[in-house]
Amino acid sequence: MTLEQYAQLAEIIGVIVVVVTLIYLTVQVRQGAELLRSESRQAQVANDQNGVYRFVEHPELGRLFSQVETPSFEEKVKLQFWIIGQMRAREHEWLQHRSGAMDEETWMSYHDVIYFLLGTERARSLWEMCSPFFNPDFSEMVGEMMKDVPHIDFWEKLEAVK
Repeated sequence: MTLEQYAQLAEIIGVIVVVVTLIYLTVQVRQGAELLRSESRQAQVANDQNGVYRFVEHPELGRLFSQVETPSFEEKVKLQFWIIGQMRAREHEWLQHRSGAMDEETWMSYHDVIYFLLGTERARSLWEMCSPFFNPDFSEMVGEMMKDVPHIDFWEKLEAVK
């Protein structure tokens, strides 16, 4: 073998090494992206569970959202900040979806929770008060989705369960 043939062989080996390295890096990037999506989903599940547990700790929140009587100032504060916390979680999920970190199916499952969160007249009034402090596009999306949506009677049905 001549020196020129050795050089050509070295070039071929170099190209093969570069291709293998690119394939390896592609696999690593995909695994990293999937890990990031998985961690994001885990954080979203934890946020949702926190909201659910808040109702377990403070079951009066449901009644306060649906009762005819006007809640006290302290009760309104509880409701307002519960709405802020829950809608901030939905805003985060919406941002994740918009950035491509969350697929459409997962986003829709979180998106539909907004109908429940803002299911009562009182909840919608509280949302209107705090929505300017959220991403304007998110607030607009929520406004569009809630337009002409009737109030839910979940809390009344829950109260009636024997």
